Amino acid sequence: MQDTVRTPGLGWLFFSPSGRAGRQVFVLSWLFWMMVNGYTTAKLVLHQDDESVLPFWSFLFFGVFVTSVVSGLMLGVKRLHDMGFTGLLAVVLFVPVISVVVLLWMCAWPSEKGPNTYGPATDRPQK
Repeated sequence: MQDTVRTPGLGWLFFSPSGRAGRQVFVLSWLFWMMVNGYTTAKLVLHQDDESVLPFWSFLFFGVFVTSVVSGLMLGVKRLHDMGFTGLLAVVLFVPVISVVVLLWMCAWPSEKGPNTYGPATDRPQK
């Protein structure tokens, strides 16, 4: 029987703290959430005077915002794991001003080569 490597899904990428996420995956995932949040914000602003659709866009904006915060935290944990640090440092992403510096640092810092405590390879869950 041949051993197959299962590709991790989007659920793992966006909502699991397990494993490691490389720079490219981390940056693209953050850009995805920025795009989705930007879209819902724009729709909310465009329809602020239209009482028939305002509740829908308000609800969607809030849902996307909460989902992206949770996902951003999980992505931060995985990125820190990939760099060889504990995921607890991801709470710094919620500290104003410092969060921007930490986010840029996480985007620029290289991955640890080879397996580490948090997983066998970059962009994979921990086994």
